[in-house]
Amino acid sequence: MGRINRMKQKIMKSVFLPAVCLLVLLSCRKQPADVKEPGWDDDEQDSRSLTVMTYNVRYCTPYLVENAKPDIDAIAAVINKAKPDVVFLQEMDRNTTRSGKVDQLAELSKKTGLSFTFFGKGQDYQNGEFGCAFLSRLHLSDPLCTVYPRTAGQTNDRILIRATVSVNNRAVTVACTHLGLTQEERDAEIPAANAALSTSPHPVIFGGDLNATPENTTITTLLGYGFTKTSTSVTWTIPSDKPNRQLDYIMYRPADKFKVISHTVLPDRVSDHLAVVAIFELQ
Repeated sequence: MGRINRMKQKIMKSVFLPAVCLLVLLSCRKQPADVKEPGWDDDEQDSRSLTVMTYNVRYCTPYLVENAKPDIDAIAAVINKAKPDVVFLQEMDRNTTRSGKVDQLAELSKKTGLSFTFFGKGQDYQNGEFGCAFLSRLHLSDPLCTVYPRTAGQTNDRILIRATVSVNNRAVTVACTHLGLTQEERDAEIPAANAALSTSPHPVIFGGDLNATPENTTITTLLGYGFTKTSTSVTWTIPSDKPNRQLDYIMYRPADKFKVISHTVLPDRVSDHLAVVAIFELQ
């Protein structure tokens, strides 16, 4: 009988001790709420923010520097300082002779880490192309290039480029343009831009070099189309050494889909234009 009891005690120990160890180990493990996972601690407001930059880079050639060659590093430094999600670029060269046959957009993408790009050709130039472009941290869905109608005597095309980005599962259409120098050209281009953007089912952020001052009918027409400027104040953007007028803008519609957190004109005098940066919170 004693032998049987001793055998029972051994069996109980062999079962009980591992069970206790297992319970101790389980109690030491982090529960799901304690586990550090990417994105778990992200602030809700930050996850809805979008930083947009517009920059006429003048084919990446330093302003007021005699016989200057393109300096992509200098342009990239301005962009990197702003930490944008999406950049609207105007006056970009792609494989032109004057720019050393360099694809400037590809080089800027490498130097900024903004891996999603789209180029829209405004014209053929010096065995390459000249136009507008996107640099983006976010995937650019359904990119399109719209060519505006030409007016009499106009020798090159002006364009609108657009794409869709997703911010915390919210779709936003981004659109960049470089409007014409004359009022006649812009009067034809603005309705075409509005018509193109009106096909988007998403809220729109629109910007670029509009070649118009705030009181010009180009701007008042855009406001009449339901766009809102990111700053109600006049923020001079050109010439970069002694700014005396505003030609560069970021706008949005509808107004109730965005909250403007900040609007900044960067002081860096690389191009003849200063860069404009706006931070949005999506509503």
